[in-house]
Amino acid sequence: MEGNPRLTAIYNGVSEHFKPVTDASELARVKAKYHLPDHYFFFLGNTDPKKNTKGTLKAYSDFVKQNGTEYKLVMLDYDHDELDRLLSEIGDPGLISQIVLTGYVINTDLPAIYSQCGVFLYPSLRESFGIPMLEAMACAVPVITSNTSSMPEVAGDAALIINPFKPAEITTALNRLLEEKELRSELIAKGIERAARFSWMQMAREVKDLYEEVYREIRKG
Repeated sequence: MEGNPRLTAIYNGVSEHFKPVTDASELARVKAKYHLPDHYFFFLGNTDPKKNTKGTLKAYSDFVKQNGTEYKLVMLDYDHDELDRLLSEIGDPGLISQIVLTGYVINTDLPAIYSQCGVFLYPSLRESFGIPMLEAMACAVPVITSNTSSMPEVAGDAALIINPFKPAEITTALNRLLEEKELRSELIAKGIERAARFSWMQMAREVKDLYEEVYREIRKG
């Protein structure tokens, strides 16, 4: 990091199995297994407030009111009671009919889920890194993420950056990615390139090099 020579930033990586899934039988298998709709946005929310599930639901509710119900919202193993509570808080309990809860998803099935979604939503309030957005990029999916904490640094110019405290910005970003085909294609291309820069092998090399550098300094006394 600039300004402090005693600090070194070493980034996480993206596992190699995260890549676009094009095999029709594999896509169909995962779609049937998790009851995925034909068109959907994918959101990896959970009950941790930092994931901004309430804000995301409010943004999706407004999207549905503006555009209809063609695009569902796919979430993973989320608590039903908590989801009902949040939908009541945003004043749209009926939105539950547009949300698909997959239950537990094994990691090796995630690429096929990413590959079939229209947009990956990652509008957290804060993250220490944000590996899922890179996984989605590696699977050729456009990403919406936040302008807070680590996310702008990790995403670079390969995602639509929004203020996670303003659900209207998330809704606008969703509309843009569906309406502006050139923007969508540009972000997909940039995302694939961006994700390729983050590998676990690269991380391991950098950690090794850092340890060797520190060891040499210690030896010098």
